[in-house]
Amino acid sequence: MASFSRIRAWLFIAAVSAATAAGAVGCEGEETSDEQDIAETKELFGDDRVADVLKGDLTKVPRNWGEFETLFGVGRACKRTDSKEIYVVEESSSRATGEQQETDMLLPRAVVTGCNTGEKNAANEPLYQSYSLMAALFSSPDVPGAKDGDPMVFDRVEVMALDRTTGLYNFYVMTPSSDSSAPGTLQRIQLRPDNSVYVYTKAPSKRLSKKKSTDRLCNNCHVNMGPLMNEMHEPWTNWISTHKTLPEAAAELTGETRSIVSEAVSIDGSHSRLGLANDLEKTMMAAIRVWNEGQYSVAGSGFVQAAIDGDQPQGLPGLLKSVFCETELQYASAFGTVPVELFVDPGAVAGGNFQPPTSYATDVFPILMPVRADMDERIETALIKKKVVSQKTAIAIRLVDDANDVFSSVRCNLHGPATADLPTDATKVDAHLRAFLRDKVDALYQEGARRDYARALLDDSVTDVKPARTAYLGVASAIYAREAQKLQSSEGRAELKARSQTRKEAARKMFDRDANPMPILHDEDQL
Repeated sequence: MASFSRIRAWLFIAAVSAATAAGAVGCEGEETSDEQDIAETKELFGDDRVADVLKGDLTKVPRNWGEFETLFGVGRACKRTDSKEIYVVEESSSRATGEQQETDMLLPRAVVTGCNTGEKNAANEPLYQSYSLMAALFSSPDVPGAKDGDPMVFDRVEVMALDRTTGLYNFYVMTPSSDSSAPGTLQRIQLRPDNSVYVYTKAPSKRLSKKKSTDRLCNNCHVNMGPLMNEMHEPWTNWISTHKTLPEAAAELTGETRSIVSEAVSIDGSHSRLGLANDLEKTMMAAIRVWNEGQYSVAGSGFVQAAIDGDQPQGLPGLLKSVFCETELQYASAFGTVPVELFVDPGAVAGGNFQPPTSYATDVFPILMPVRADMDERIETALIKKKVVSQKTAIAIRLVDDANDVFSSVRCNLHGPATADLPTDATKVDAHLRAFLRDKVDALYQEGARRDYARALLDDSVTDVKPARTAYLGVASAIYAREAQKLQSSEGRAELKARSQTRKEAARKMFDRDANPMPILHDEDQL
């Protein structure tokens, strides 16, 4: 078997048409007039780059990936000479049916961003052209060319486009129509405020079909309907990056798959263009920030404001889940150092200097340990910026369990009662949460420096928490040093591996469904 990963990147949906329920508006096969066609086309699109190209003329809808690249000027059609913004992760698993299945084949996936030539970027957003349009490519062992080294699926184009008005991502799927000579069929997947998922389907000159889905579709993986990258940070496990090049098995790739993969790094050395995860990380982090907080130039835009306004199903209680619990996960791996999350919650020790300890040379772990997602951190940051929650309150919440950034039952169990009688006025939420926590200080925080720090954070009359924070961080640093020392003994490493394994089991339970956003997580004792 080739040495490649089972990591999944972000992926939209696998079989939209098969998963939708009855309830269509109009008849899919019914012809429609030009006037109706224009009206229905307007209903189909958001205010985004897909609409810029296709709105009002669905005869342009691509039937395959090559047509999409050419029409939108992305991927291999990108005018950049240093990078085509094609980023590749090595895999041996397929999501072609919507469920992850392991194989013994090299089945690469790719994320393709919007081709940033430096032009048309929004004000103060130098990466806008990259994150405002993103597409995913995946592989399947069942496509005709798979056995000959060409496993990528090119007749299904899955796209996220940032809406300029709402600041949210619109999800589109483009597929061939039943008539091979006709343009493609366009679908839009939409999560509504009542938490239902709808699929809009439009073929040129046909009535718009609007159906409520019986499946969560892209929402199965994009839990908040935002950008997703499981291995966001260094070492970007199994992504092509400065730490990893293509495996020997890549030389056996053929056809369009070889052409796509070779844009991450040339397989045969014929060009110097690169698509490294180092750069994709920057794009994805910018995308998550803008999607949450909205564009600076568009007041009231972004996911967090939409949820506060009731335009997203999460509402304020759902947003606060990102502070108390976790709604998404990322996966951290040891490289030269061990992730600090194995020992401490970075959110609880904010302001401290907790450096990741050096990995034990002959026993490097963990690999793909679940950690708090940038998405949840950025939701918390947006709530702070919008003055829904103060930074002091957010730290006090994280401080309830300073050893666990995710899967903390003691902290997450507070979310329900803390939000049960939440004020509808967002400006009064922070005071409500602070009063809730103040009443429980003795029960929630261990006596000593941690409790003293919590009291200072939650006492409205205390203007300077620095003395209490300094005392707490001193104690936390000593505990951190003792925990990190466990890397030096076999018994200590066994304990730490068990800690990582517990997280993996919790992640499997969190996403206990066939379609989910997880990579394949190998048990620590199998690594």
